[in-house]
Amino acid sequence: MNSSVPQQKQSFIDDFTGVYPLRIIRSQTVSLLLLPNILLLILAFADPYQPLWAWVLLTPLAVLDILGLMIVLFPARMQAFHLFFLGVLGILGSAAFTAAANKLAYATLGMSSPWFLIVTGAGYIIVFGLLYSIHIKLLYGGYYSREDNDMPSENGSGLRKSQGIILAFSGAGVLIGSLLVKAFGGYSMKIMLIILLLLIIALAYMMLAGNIHKYILLKRRH
Repeated sequence: MNSSVPQQKQSFIDDFTGVYPLRIIRSQTVSLLLLPNILLLILAFADPYQPLWAWVLLTPLAVLDILGLMIVLFPARMQAFHLFFLGVLGILGSAAFTAAANKLAYATLGMSSPWFLIVTGAGYIIVFGLLYSIHIKLLYGGYYSREDNDMPSENGSGLRKSQGIILAFSGAGVLIGSLLVKAFGGYSMKIMLIILLLLIIALAYMMLAGNIHKYILLKRRH
């Protein structure tokens, strides 16, 4: 046990750093990789094909597929590593879906203003940072603890509400980004709906990123 961490906080960490059961690791890995493989492959080669955008979308996908294949082939040996994979999937997957939305805005709709890229890039970083800070408060407040569920419930529920508010504002940011596309680029309802969908999927995958912290804490225990 790390002597610099209070005993109660260490117990919260111990409760948080559990691995997923072996019986679901394969199916979870395959199901979570299915959507990126379908959407990112289609969007990477969609007209107009541009090598730079294809590289931006396919590089993280290749990394995720390699990691996922290792877990599918050796789930028993990769049970702890599976947490690292989920965290990387949360980061690279959400970033790739955000990049795919930008590809549609700039390459497909012909948008020339940098504002959509700035808004989506800055929004990604801000939302990621806010969600991570809430995760840390939930962790050290005992929200994830199996033993002290009654004690942290008020603070935990308040932080969960804050998390919901952040996601709601993120959704508003997605709409603002779509308005920027309409204002500065060619207008297509179909493409704009796909952009909205990609940014919403990016937010959903971002929620997996906290598994990297779980993996790091698990490794520190051993």
